[in-house]
Amino acid sequence: MKITSLRTTALACAAFAILFISPNQASASVAFDIRVGPGGPPPPPHADYRWDRPHRSAVWIAGHYEWQHGRYVWFDGYYEYPPHPGGVWVPGRYVVRGGAYFYRPGHWEY
Repeated sequence: MKITSLRTTALACAAFAILFISPNQASASVAFDIRVGPGGPPPPPHADYRWDRPHRSAVWIAGHYEWQHGRYVWFDGYYEYPPHPGGVWVPGRYVVRGGAYFYRPGHWEY
């Protein structure tokens, strides 16, 4: 058996264990922070033009800054549909730890 197929089998088994054996499968969520650095918080947000919802299940994702290539980049707001019924959008936010700024991206919670 090749090393590649052993690695693939091991990864498949790990993915199976995570997805199907986890006791909190329905409420599982992944959170991570992106280190921005000591440069300070993002500038004040831009004014967002919020248009009419395209459908009653659409959720407004507010405009926000993200840290990319050493600077803040503005992303306009938009509508998005929850990947699963009952999804709630949790906006991204900046937190300060140890004098450095970290960005926690927005995500869906169920």
